[in-house]
Amino acid sequence: MKNFSMMALAIAAIAAIAPAIAHAAQFQASGDIFTGTGFGSRYVGPGGNASPSNRAFGSVQDGGADTFDNFGFFNTGLGGLTLSRQVELLDGNVFRFFDTFTNAGRSAISTTVNFFGNLGSDGDELVSTNNAGLIVSCQDDGDGNCIEDAVLALVSGNNGLAQAAITPDRYNARFLLNVAAGESVSLLNFAFLARDENGPLASDVTLARTTGAALQAAPRTEGLTATQIGRIVNFSVSAVPEPASWTMMIAGFGAIGVAMRRRRTARVTFAV
Repeated sequence: MKNFSMMALAIAAIAAIAPAIAHAAQFQASGDIFTGTGFGSRYVGPGGNASPSNRAFGSVQDGGADTFDNFGFFNTGLGGLTLSRQVELLDGNVFRFFDTFTNAGRSAISTTVNFFGNLGSDGDELVSTNNAGLIVSCQDDGDGNCIEDAVLALVSGNNGLAQAAITPDRYNARFLLNVAAGESVSLLNFAFLARDENGPLASDVTLARTTGAALQAAPRTEGLTATQIGRIVNFSVSAVPEPASWTMMIAGFGAIGVAMRRRRTARVTFAV
């Protein structure tokens, strides 16, 4: 009963700040998920690349506001594992990448896989947050301001398994997997896009930070089965979020409401 009480409290807190969030006039991310025959808001199927385009199944082409050039696929390290993917655009401009690696052989496999993304910034990345499992970044105008593309919160885990980094125009998150014969493990990655309809604002950076932190504390697993959730290795997660996770989410959403009410400028500057 305690968990459900915390859930009710979280819902009430979100409802209380809904007017502030609505006032933010956030843009709507576009699905742009490659399905093999076109693009949509969801892909479920094998990993790998389509022929003859060589585009990765489940990768996101654009995402809206030219934020991606081709994002969200594993480009190295399968090492004999088979990959199946479930990629979708959730409500609230959150792309969720749920990937399952299966060892169909007779011996254990240890390998490092790499989750890769080509960003739309064209090498002009401005990183404001780079913590274990969470990177917040935007396109730099050359003077330390966010411009054009959406501000990104890239979430790769909360238990230390992920080694994530942004280099010019590239995002890489590496995971060491140890998979026993006949077993499967899963990785969960998120990309949240924050952008006012008129361009990125200071409040969008705050929104990306708070939403990224909330996704780390309580990753969105709606629509996944208990078996799928139980296989996730890069998050400490349960089917029902712990009260501490709900508390962090409430604090994060409260910060979002304050930031939205205080937004004043269309330019974002980070102190060096």
